[in-house]
Amino acid sequence: MQKPQALLIHSLGASVGAIQKLLEDRGFQVQLTRGWEEWDRIETALPLERLQFLFADISLCEGRKWEEFLQKTALGSSGTVLVCYHPQFPQTLYNLLDHPAGYSSGKNLEDADLPLVIGETPRFREVIDLATRYATHDITVLVTGETGTGKEVIARYIHASSTRKDKPFVACNMTAIPETLVESELFGYVRGAFTGADRNKKGLIEAAEGGTLFLDEIGDLAPAIQLKLLRFLEGREFYKVGESVTKMADVRIIAATNKDLDRAIMENGFRKDLFYRLNSARIILPPLRDRKEDIILLVANFIYQACRRTGKPIKKLSSAAKVLFVDYPWPGNIRELKNVVESAVMVSDGEYVTLSDLPMHLQQYATSHREEIGAKAIRDISDAEQEIIEEALKQSSGNKAKAAELLGISTRTLYRKLVRFAVVKVE
Repeated sequence: MQKPQALLIHSLGASVGAIQKLLEDRGFQVQLTRGWEEWDRIETALPLERLQFLFADISLCEGRKWEEFLQKTALGSSGTVLVCYHPQFPQTLYNLLDHPAGYSSGKNLEDADLPLVIGETPRFREVIDLATRYATHDITVLVTGETGTGKEVIARYIHASSTRKDKPFVACNMTAIPETLVESELFGYVRGAFTGADRNKKGLIEAAEGGTLFLDEIGDLAPAIQLKLLRFLEGREFYKVGESVTKMADVRIIAATNKDLDRAIMENGFRKDLFYRLNSARIILPPLRDRKEDIILLVANFIYQACRRTGKPIKKLSSAAKVLFVDYPWPGNIRELKNVVESAVMVSDGEYVTLSDLPMHLQQYATSHREEIGAKAIRDISDAEQEIIEEALKQSSGNKAKAAELLGISTRTLYRKLVRFAVVKVE
């Protein structure tokens, strides 16, 4: 089957690697071009009638060139689908194409309810690949990882990727329930089972009938509840509190914990048989400090979501703030990162989220690492500037006067920068 043809039009200096990869993973045959002028040069080789999709940097979708392009191509009658995207916030494309961010699966458009999972690092891609494979089999899954690493997100991803996706997903943090009430909350009870039980009540298992029950922090369950949970996992049978007749339930269990269950077996009496029952299908989530390449992707998504929710214009991230976000160890992982970004967006008054918008403990971290953060920020700015200049030279076919015009600087200034970046040698 022939791949659909897609043209990706991006602005000068924009990073399109992630966008191009997303489209190629989604099954598109992608042709890259910079701006509407370059489109004029390749139009004969790739006429609009052969294109099924056109993805355009939203910064290009305005002004005289944009209007000329629309008039010249008669886009509305060509049958080509136009999709405008923001290069800094590709998660809108991930949502539109129903494709989990950073994950290549070849899934179809039927997966519209998949939760957004963002990550490009090999370890995280392995997590998503394993979660996808587990989702296709109706087995119990154990998700482990530090607090805030996204265990419930992965559980929802498994549920949404499974044949149970149209049935309930019920989530419960077991530490939020008093120990004396865990059994009745989990299995339900009948009228008269104990003082105050004046009616029959469904438990979490019955509430999730046909779907998925996510039990977070199962490492804190009392031994007696562990045994009853094990019995349910073995035969999908349970007793409501106060009732002697067994009930059956068609429920998938996904359990999670931030504890080291091997140690819990030795120290706290966690049942070995329950551990072995759960550990046969296990997903281990890496901490955020081991996913540094994903941090800016996550930050961009959180900024986008926070700005959209508050009605603020989409903000950018200053170079110093970007370096700090990558360098900071994030003991609270993704949950801490999300809360910090949302707070910073709320207090930020300018176009950029800067160090001064961050909580005090991060500002103190920046102060104690001032020299290191400053040096990396300057290097990042220089790298970005060099990349933009090289793109301008490519677009102008090496003509430095045209490149300087594209950049909005004088030819003399361009030469000075080329010497500084060692792109040309001093005569």
